[in-house]
Amino acid sequence: MKCLVVNIMPHGPAYHFAPHVRPDVAWEKPDGTWVGFWPREWPDLLGEAVLKVSREYEWEVWQPDRRADRIYSKTLASGVTHRLFPASEAIYRLGLRGVKDLRSSEMIARLEELVGTPLVLHLHGIRIPFYFEILNRFGSKKKFPIFIVGHGMFRAPASELLEVHRPVTYACLIAEQWQLRKVLWHVDVISEQAESALREIKRVYAGRIVKLTMGCDFDFWIPGPTPMVREAIRRRLHIEPGQKVFLASGNFIPRKRFQELIGAFREFIGRNDVVLVIAGHGDAAMTDQLASMIKPLEKSGRAILHPYVDGERLRDLYWAADVYVSVSRDEGSSVGIMKAMACGLPILTTPVGETSERLQRHGVGKFIPTHCYEDWPVAIGEILDKGLPEPLDRDIAQAAYDWPQVAGRFIAVYGDLCRAHFG
Repeated sequence: MKCLVVNIMPHGPAYHFAPHVRPDVAWEKPDGTWVGFWPREWPDLLGEAVLKVSREYEWEVWQPDRRADRIYSKTLASGVTHRLFPASEAIYRLGLRGVKDLRSSEMIARLEELVGTPLVLHLHGIRIPFYFEILNRFGSKKKFPIFIVGHGMFRAPASELLEVHRPVTYACLIAEQWQLRKVLWHVDVISEQAESALREIKRVYAGRIVKLTMGCDFDFWIPGPTPMVREAIRRRLHIEPGQKVFLASGNFIPRKRFQELIGAFREFIGRNDVVLVIAGHGDAAMTDQLASMIKPLEKSGRAILHPYVDGERLRDLYWAADVYVSVSRDEGSSVGIMKAMACGLPILTTPVGETSERLQRHGVGKFIPTHCYEDWPVAIGEILDKGLPEPLDRDIAQAAYDWPQVAGRFIAVYGDLCRAHFG
């Protein structure tokens, strides 16, 4: 019998990023509204990679959805089954104050039905209140192994005690630290991506810890085929000959700090040899804010706020670029940087996340301080005047981040868990 890997996501579909667009997979409800999902979520992509490498597993992604009035299910061409479960906001008490989180009683009921089935429960994130309930309910039974994957720069509550807070916040952090240590005893394996996050996990968890990253497709993300293709893309984007193109991409959320990046490039509004391209999407408020900030640069031909694109259209932006920029204040391992590495681009980045650690180990790329914003224009100017930083060797990047390599590392952990629990 194949082992079933059940991935429970901590958040619902990002309807608010595209409120008038139906998701790639959608169902219409009786009232004329719809529910659906985009199969670009990391559990879907990881599942696709795992199923390509191994036939020993079945893979399901469970996503809570406030819009769902029943369980919706779709099996994708990859073999991954994605389910939307009805969910509502619940109040959890991890300390003196209540914490809101999505909760799905249908998910809990479905897990109860699967007790006794060979499965690995895959949770995506650590400080998720709904996960606390799941771990308390199912972890003590030890009917199936539990594997938590961290996708960001995890920080233990105890580490936050060193910061300045209101008095009640300290009490809440102490309570959460205690509860977190208690529930994580039920977990068989935790993975994170950056070394700093691994150190933080050890402050709340004494079990098996592994270092795993996400990945990208190195057969698709390749260097631009010819200079003619590159120039054709740049003309289509109205990029002038001789301009150095700095590309940044991602969701329009505060931790990506696109506002600060735009501010740094305002220093170069008088130069004609540079253009900033930001590609992505976010909610209406953040999108409007970025559009307003970047407008002077756009009018002068020094910036492009590009709508969200994926696949070949996103790859075209990488092919048009000279350097990829990431100014996040925290990352697990930046997939945007992975794609840039696969395309042969040099990187300008803040020193956060596993991808940054790898660049530093190999002495390539260019780094800017995480919080010292006045140094950002200096680094940009050095690239314009002195030349591009050195890119990471593509073979090194491929060994680290190509999906078959990444999937193989996850499969090794699944194999250990299944053998230990099911023989």
